[in-house]
Amino acid sequence: MAAQGADLPTQLKILFVINDLYTRGNGLAASARRIIMLLRERGHDVRVLSAPPRHGDDCGVGAPYYPLPHLRIPLVAPLIASQGYAFARSDRRQVDRALDWADVVHLEEPFMLQAVVARRARARGVPALATYHIHPENLTASVYLDRCVVLNRAILQVWKRFIFNRCGALQCPSQSAWRRVSSLKLSSRLFVLSNGVPLDDVSVDGGGCGDESSIVRLLSIGRFSREKDQATILRALRFSSHARSLELTLAGRGPTERRLRRLSDRLVRDGVIEHPVRFAFMGHEEMAQASREADLYVHAARIEVEGLGALEVLRHGVVPVLACGPLTATSQFALSEESVFEAGDPRSLARAIDAWVDRGSGDRRVEAARYRRVGAQYDIRSCVGELERVYRWLVVGGEFPGQQPGSIDRIYTVVR
Repeated sequence: MAAQGADLPTQLKILFVINDLYTRGNGLAASARRIIMLLRERGHDVRVLSAPPRHGDDCGVGAPYYPLPHLRIPLVAPLIASQGYAFARSDRRQVDRALDWADVVHLEEPFMLQAVVARRARARGVPALATYHIHPENLTASVYLDRCVVLNRAILQVWKRFIFNRCGALQCPSQSAWRRVSSLKLSSRLFVLSNGVPLDDVSVDGGGCGDESSIVRLLSIGRFSREKDQATILRALRFSSHARSLELTLAGRGPTERRLRRLSDRLVRDGVIEHPVRFAFMGHEEMAQASREADLYVHAARIEVEGLGALEVLRHGVVPVLACGPLTATSQFALSEESVFEAGDPRSLARAIDAWVDRGSGDRRVEAARYRRVGAQYDIRSCVGELERVYRWLVVGGEFPGQQPGSIDRIYTVVR
């Protein structure tokens, strides 16, 4: 770390370390790409240590300056690929080249690559920041071990020893994530800072809640996986008194899609629903359009560090029904108890959906307008500005950054 009080150039050299920056449909990678682009807009030199894009699509951020070979893990490779993800193999020469250049390192994941970079960075005196993007259960849920407390605690301890404690600061994207991480008693400084969402493409028009149609459009967006728990949404339809007037769209892709399709087909065969469930993988514009047309947004994930996918929908003005549980942070966006249900409980979800249907489109329209303003508290430009201050603290030292006058408590809180 540079001496305290040393002059710091306006431009920082920031190294992002991520296994696969170029996967589509993955919230972690999408968030990293946005932050990289905004940091570059602010004048910083940002380079990436990552595996290159498999199909030549650099997603607008450019190929990695420090490319790494792809890593294929025997036995679990098909499962990893079904999640739309890939791992990179660490290359010591590339890692050292990158660290020779960087002022500060940002570790986006808690995997082997980041452990190698964290160890080398510490040995070479390059400050590092990590983001707590995932819970251990996000990994173990795919192999039905998310309720194995001993295993998940052990994973946290590995992350603590080999990554988090080798960093000067750890970003927690939500208060929920901070509460969990703070129990680890890390040596790094913790701060709560949302990853943020862009606000410049939000329509001022209301969503589908203004439509007087007898059909009520439900939307859910997220990777099809066990922890996202779209199965609970489908089960909830069996307990809804309005099931036959509901039209559900599940937007995403992933390993549980075939099972979800079977569940939805059974609902049609049993006469529970009249409108077949629509499955789709949406691009940015399609998702925005679907959000504007939706009457209710349902987010059932029971393991979620922040839930920016939900926030991206809400900022278009949609009434949400959000899962609440010990490992999901998404309910932080709810403005009333009517928009929350118990994670994993289809009856609780059905009651919440029915209550909003019974209230009618007028009440939903009023509530939707309130949610359109929620996104302003998570403006990605503000979040990147605060992140920049933490980078500077890591490089030059001094007092750990605190809140600035007028800052928004819900997006930025420094934990001392």
